[in-house]
Amino acid sequence: MDDKTNTPPPGEKSLDEPSPVDVTPDVVELLPGTRLLVDIEHRLHSAHDADKEIVLIPEPSSDPDDPLNWSPVRKHFAFGIVCLYTLMLGGATISPGITYGALIVEFDATVNYLNTGAALSILFLGAGNLLLNPLALRFGRRPVYLFSAVLACVSQVVAAAAQNKGTAIGARILLGFAAAPFEQLPAISVDDQFFIHHRGFGISLYVVALTLGSTLGPLSAGFVIESMGWRWVYWFYAIFMGAIAIIIFLFLEETAYLRKPNTESTESAVTGKSTKTFVSRLALIPAVRPTEVPFLTLVFNPVRLLISPIVIWGGIVYGFGVSWLSIMAVTANEVFQSPLYGYNFSFSTLGLTNLATLIGAFIMIYAGGAGTDSFMVWKARKNNGIMEAESRIYSTFIAAPIMTGGLILYGVGAAAGLPWIGPVFGMGMIGAGLALSGEVTLGYTSEAFAGIEKGGEGMVAEAVTAMVFVRNCISCAMTFAIAPWIEHSGLRNCFIEVGLLAGVVLQRHTRKTHGHNFTERNTLSFRRQANNQSSKPASHYTTEPPTPPHHHQQQQQKMVQENDTIAITIVVLFVILALIGMGIYHLVSVARSSGGGSGGGSSGSGSD
Repeated sequence: MDDKTNTPPPGEKSLDEPSPVDVTPDVVELLPGTRLLVDIEHRLHSAHDADKEIVLIPEPSSDPDDPLNWSPVRKHFAFGIVCLYTLMLGGATISPGITYGALIVEFDATVNYLNTGAALSILFLGAGNLLLNPLALRFGRRPVYLFSAVLACVSQVVAAAAQNKGTAIGARILLGFAAAPFEQLPAISVDDQFFIHHRGFGISLYVVALTLGSTLGPLSAGFVIESMGWRWVYWFYAIFMGAIAIIIFLFLEETAYLRKPNTESTESAVTGKSTKTFVSRLALIPAVRPTEVPFLTLVFNPVRLLISPIVIWGGIVYGFGVSWLSIMAVTANEVFQSPLYGYNFSFSTLGLTNLATLIGAFIMIYAGGAGTDSFMVWKARKNNGIMEAESRIYSTFIAAPIMTGGLILYGVGAAAGLPWIGPVFGMGMIGAGLALSGEVTLGYTSEAFAGIEKGGEGMVAEAVTAMVFVRNCISCAMTFAIAPWIEHSGLRNCFIEVGLLAGVVLQRHTRKTHGHNFTERNTLSFRRQANNQSSKPASHYTTEPPTPPHHHQQQQQKMVQENDTIAITIVVLFVILALIGMGIYHLVSVARSSGGGSGGGSSGSGSD
């Protein structure tokens, strides 16, 4: 055949050459999180960043009230309120550890009893999202933020007015349920407002707020206890959460937006100015529902995703990171105030030790969040413009040695009688490792489940909710276990074992996850049948997506079965109820044993 037959006449385009208007970022989304991010050849007519190379994902609409189109001031003001909410709840959920000494004296409680309440609170932090997250997806983020702030305020009033240890623990458990959204909803707000190459920056802002609250809260609580008494710790949080509830009602705009799939892939300019008035922005429920997915489906999706290896990986990595922070919070009182270790810190000095965690987290926050944005763009340029979700996880490799070293230095240093700078420096290393693990797992899970269903809506919120639940189950179990673990093994051996466990979990699970094959294997079972998915490598993009390979179709048909989903849902729900029941039974058992006089129970503090 004459080769000249395939050569177009001068001035005409080859039929084999893809037309720019037909090429879209979705065409190369062969795996969840795999997209054309850098338009090196300038072939797309979809929206681009200012440099005309980075593709804006998700593609904004022409609506000026689309959160993606908000001005930087409007966008950061809204997210600033979310960060303020996160900061305050970060402090409120961890500051009770500083009040242990005062509660033991006034209510004659035991450390085991207080740790039981802390563990149940952590469990409800995760379980609460199984209900509150579907509400946020169906009715908007704003009403859930407001409900959470108001209920948290009520819980702090109950804690401040508590007259026995049972009421104090009950208030803490109530706070766990009320504060549940602050552990995952801000990450969803990041997805609402930021393009994909800026989401690491948004996650970093969230982690900064969370870290500030988790460190400055206990720090200030120590000074408040010494000068005003332990009850004022809770009164202050009640006042602050009430003020934040008012701020949310008056100024926080709804960021949920019903984004229709863009099938034309043409650039659209924002037309007109915002049509929303101040009064219309006060509406608790948006006129247009943020999603068309049925509510019951939103309820069951996170439960179904609990069997996803990506969710399990993120939950384990993040869960063990949070566990060490929780363990440090519940053991710091004994380590630094008990005469056994010789530090004899006052409440205010004990609070100051949290500055180490803050400094360590700040040092590493860029590497796990905003830094991954630049790294992801750099990797995409090296990969013909294609980004992969795994670009977010590289930072976890350095979290393992940092976390392991910090835990061993904290526990072994205190047991060996090192100067206070030793265990306090270990606390700083733990804070650094936690910041890395939190940012990476949130970012990676969000990318891996973005747009895995046809239509591009994805299951990010459900995946993050499931991951946070797994994380909090692990943290709950570790908080239950740490006191008897220390009693059995001693502080030194306990933290050697904990440190090695942290290293193995972070390093091994991250190595298993590395590579896009992990995403491919572990999201197929959660994807709907979609004709626009290709088996070609991500570096090849065409104007017409080929049909999926036959073996992929068989995998999808085999793994996605409605009956299996229902069965798994029922089993997981029973497990959740069993965990809650076991926790309540353990709480009552500890209360009865302490009331009987074995372990310093309360005989005159009222009923539990």
